[in-house]
Amino acid sequence: MEEKGKNMRPFVGIYFRCCHVYSRIFINKQKTAFVGWCPKCAAKIEMKISPTGSTDRFFLAD
Repeated sequence: MEEKGKNMRPFVGIYFRCCHVYSRIFINKQKTAFVGWCPKCAAKIEMKISPTGSTDRFFLAD
């Protein structure tokens, strides 16, 4: 039996102001950015990963 959460992909939480909804966006295959779309209007967001990183897990998308 696998440990819980062992195979989960890294993600960050995004609040899409365009449609006032929260969603998760996941890391891409190259591990260079977090990519996702608004679940209501399909506006795309791509957040590049900084070499220094961030301790924040939730962000706002305009």
